Amino acid sequence: MFLQYEMGDPSLQKTILLPKTKQALGMPFTVTAMGDFTCDEKYYTKRQGDAECLLIYTVEGEGEGIVEYKGKRMTLTSGQVMVLDCREYHYYASNSFQWKFLWMHFSGRCVFDYVGMLNENSSPVFYTRGKISIHGYYEKIALYASEFDLKRELEISVLVHELLTLLINLKRTEQFSTKYGRYQKELESSINYMQEYFYENISVAQLAKGCHLSKSYYIKVFKAYTGQTPYDYLLNLRLQHSKLSLIESVKNIEEIAHESGFAESKNFIAAFKLKIGMTPLQFRKQNQVR
Repeated sequence: MFLQYEMGDPSLQKTILLPKTKQALGMPFTVTAMGDFTCDEKYYTKRQGDAECLLIYTVEGEGEGIVEYKGKRMTLTSGQVMVLDCREYHYYASNSFQWKFLWMHFSGRCVFDYVGMLNENSSPVFYTRGKISIHGYYEKIALYASEFDLKRELEISVLVHELLTLLINLKRTEQFSTKYGRYQKELESSINYMQEYFYENISVAQLAKGCHLSKSYYIKVFKAYTGQTPYDYLLNLRLQHSKLSLIESVKNIEEIAHESGFAESKNFIAAFKLKIGMTPLQFRKQNQVR
C-alpha cells in the first residue's frame, strides 16, 4: 500500500481505532477507524492500494477540502459527503484555513459492491441536504467503538449498511429528479399498474405507450428510477408472488405459473431456477410449513 500524509496540528484531531474480533472477518461491513478532524491548509493525504473504503463528510459551515480521485479534481464543501474506494489512488487536502470533517474507514464482504453502486457513473462528492444525519450515524458508531465484542460489531455492521443504503437511494433519487423528474408521475402510475396486474400479459411497449415515451427511452428512464429494467422488475414481482404461493398453498406448479403471469410452466421453472438458484419444488420443500 502507498500512503503519504501531512497531519498539521494534531491537537484538533480525534481518532478512534476499532479493534476486531475473529468474527469480524465474516461481517458484511466493519469499521476499522474513524475520526473528527479540524485541519489547517498544511493537511493532506495520498493513498493507494488499501483494501478499505473511506467516507469523508465536511461539517456544515466548516471550510472545504480538495479531492483527487479517478482522474478528477473536486471540492468537498460544507454539507457534502464522499465515499471512496481506497484501492484506487486518491488525494484529499484542506482547501481553507480550517477544514472540519468527519471520516470513517470501513471494510467487509459487501463494501466494494455498495460503494460501486453509490459512485456508479457519477462523482463521489454530493450533498446530503439535511436528509441524512452523518453526525447521527457517526455518534452511534463511536458509542459502540468502546466495546470489544461480537454484539458491538453486529450493531456497527447494521449501521454502516443503513447509512450506505440511504446514501445510495438519496443519490439515485437526486440524479433521477435532475434528469427525468418530469416523468416521475407517469412512472409511478406505470409501476402501480405492474404491481396490480403482474399476472397479465404485459409488454414493455404497452407500458411505454402509457407513459407517452418510446420503448427505448422508457426503459432508460425506468432503470434510472428503480435500478432495474421494466422486464426485471415485472419478473421479480411474478417470482415474489410465486414464492408466496409455493409456501402458503398446495397448488401445483402449472397453476402457480399461470396465476403468476407465466404463459408456460417450463418458462416459470427456468426463470425461477435462474433467479432463486433452485427449482420451485425444491424451494417449496425447503420453506413450506409442515
